[in-house]
Parts: sequence; structure tokens; C-alpha cells
Amino acid sequence: MSCGVELACAGFARSLRFYTDVLGFATMRYAPTERWAELERDGVVVELREGAEATGGLEYPFGRGVTLVVWSQDAEAVYAGVQAYGARLYKQMTEVWRDEDGRRVGHSAFEVMDPDGFLVRFCQALRPGA
Repeated sequence: MSCGVELACAGFARSLRFYTDVLGFATMRYAPTERWAELERDGVVVELREGAEATGGLEYPFGRGVTLVVWSQDAEAVYAGVQAYGARLYKQMTEVWRDEDGRRVGHSAFEVMDPDGFLVRFCQALRPGA
């Protein structure tokens, strides 16, 4: 069982390049004449569809109130690629620590905004007590 998300996009080719070239998603299925693709990275499935129907009107940023979270083993590398590309960082890379069941656990995370205004948060677990 899995869960995925379909994201409306204003420019299919631009969004596809962003998710594959910048964020490192792999193309699983692709229908260029339908302006649709299914992508995957670290178990997260994203479908891009230009002109996807929405429950309300679409105006930028499309993703208000929604953040796609990707747990990755190489969030640091994705962060470097996002910076090199010049993508719009919503939140810089930070470390987040908390106490969980009597031990200290943490992760590093950053958020980037895609071309249509959806937020994507990349997280990477840190060694306990690091």
C-alpha cells in the first residue's frame, strides 16, 4: 500500500525538469501528449499534470497549506543541487532535535518551492546524539 500526490502545474515541461533534474525524482510513467508524468523518489510518488482539475481556482502559489515531505538518505546532496540551480528556498537547511522515548533524535531538513508554489521538504535522519 502506498500514497501519492497529483500536483497541478502551469508548465508541464518546466515542472518535469525541476522534479527530475533538480530534485532527483525518477520518471516511472510518462505521457507527453497528455502533459502527465508519474515520478518517484525515496518511496514518494508524485504525479504532475498540466491543467489538472482543482476544487477551486488555481492561482500562484498552488500549494498553499500543503507540504510534500521526502525522507532521503542524501538530503544534503539535494540541498546542494537546489542551491546550485538557484531554486527558491523556503527554509534553509536546519537541524531539528527532540526527545523521543527518553532518547535524543534528530533530522536535518530544508524546504524548497517548486515552480508552481508547492513546498517540498527534504529530511534526513541524524545519528542519535550527533
